[in-house]
Amino acid sequence: MTTPCARFSVVDLDAPGGAWAEVAMPASSSPVRLIRLHADAATGASVSLVGFPPGWTRPGTGHYLCAEEFAVLRGRISVSGTAYPAGACARLPALATRTASAVGADGCLAVAWFSGPPRWRDGIADGVADGAPAAAGEPEPAGSVLLGSLAELPEPPPGTADFDMTFLDARKWAYVPHGHPFPDLPGRVLVRRRPSGS
Repeated sequence: MTTPCARFSVVDLDAPGGAWAEVAMPASSSPVRLIRLHADAATGASVSLVGFPPGWTRPGTGHYLCAEEFAVLRGRISVSGTAYPAGACARLPALATRTASAVGADGCLAVAWFSGPPRWRDGIADGVADGAPAAAGEPEPAGSVLLGSLAELPEPPPGTADFDMTFLDARKWAYVPHGHPFPDLPGRVLVRRRPSGS
């Protein structure tokens, strides 16, 4: 499933097999299947391929302590009344209230990024107004952006940065260390800049 190269590693998100693990999602109707694509031991941030089974729900109200961003590859998921079909991306800030999450009869496959350990808490976060998801592409400290293609990516700023990239149309994920060329893959891409070596 992973193709290590001298310059970067690319994961085919449609490849059969892989190191799937069954993971219990707090307050949900059933476990999900997960492949960890990358994790930062220092911050607890992670990127995973997540398979939600048909009919999966999380009916209650709650929030994560960290921010989450996801890109839907197949199927659809709804979070707090907003539906995200295949090809959609969303960003949910840390402590954003979530209600009535569900996937359809065909399940859902998504790439999910968390800015820290994904710790779920029931209810609305103390001192935080009910938060709505922010659209992908809006500025945030993590530096992620949704582009029509890699040709739209501006020159990286001076300094060191690694990149993780979810290619929505090519259905691939790549981790590119600082100073290495990007993979030559077509179509829309969700690009996240991270400190080198994280």
